[in-house]
Amino acid sequence: SKYARLVDWVMGRPQIQEEAVVQLADLIMEKTQPDGLAIVMEASHFCMSWRGVREMDSKMLNSVMRGVFLTNPTLRREFLSLIPGRA
Repeated sequence: SKYARLVDWVMGRPQIQEEAVVQLADLIMEKTQPDGLAIVMEASHFCMSWRGVREMDSKMLNSVMRGVFLTNPTLRREFLSLIPGRA
């Protein structure tokens, strides 16, 4: 539940999704100091649905990888294979 609270806190502010996922990664790295961190986030892109082209089902996928996920391709592939619909 702690991770869900961090996500709610970071993503609950109006901001650019691409920057928010990096902020989330920075915060988790700072607080837990893991050997590696991988985050993949899919979210609605409100700037596409509220203004501009008004595409109501617009989603944006962002990822951040740190530590061993950058240096170990096997670990990175394993993580990415766990994402549903992203075979």
